[in-house]
Amino acid sequence: MSDVIVLIVTGMGTVFFILIMVVVLGNLIVRFTNAYAPVPQVQVSGESRSSEIAPAKLAAIVSAVETVTKGKGRITSIEKIN
Repeated sequence: MSDVIVLIVTGMGTVFFILIMVVVLGNLIVRFTNAYAPVPQVQVSGESRSSEIAPAKLAAIVSAVETVTKGKGRITSIEKIN
């Protein structure tokens, strides 16, 4: 019975350790990428797409994105999907 408990604790401990390493390495990769990868610049063509959407709707969308992303998100374009 003692061998079974040791085996269970060892197996669960190993899985827990690997999952923690996946989370930590994932966060490090995201932080490194955000710090050193260049942000692509979006060039707006001569015709403005924002004229297709009402200013009140645009303000609501911008506000929603800022709230959900806690100020880290940015809208680059808005397209209507049919």
